Amino acid sequence: MHELHYFLGIEVIRIPVAIMISQRHYILSLLYKFRITECKPVSTPLNRNLKLDVTSGTKGCEPTQYCQHIDNLVYLTRTRPDLSYLVSLLS
Repeated sequence: MHELHYFLGIEVIRIPVAIMISQRHYILSLLYKFRITECKPVSTPLNRNLKLDVTSGTKGCEPTQYCQHIDNLVYLTRTRPDLSYLVSLLS
């Protein structure tokens, strides 16, 4: 058998002292899919005091499309546990 490099959308990188996993390619494909390739990164994905409700914000996407986006983000939390709270709040 050959050394594992990519499995179920997760890239496996071996370095001398550890094994790193990444979803870099998956993240890039999501950025293109959501049409947000020009977005600026932030250190904290969500303000702790933010309260979301039905009347706040602007008109969003269709419910089916929204569910697909959330499903994509749920899979992303496999290697990015820091996003788990945000994704669970949005779902």
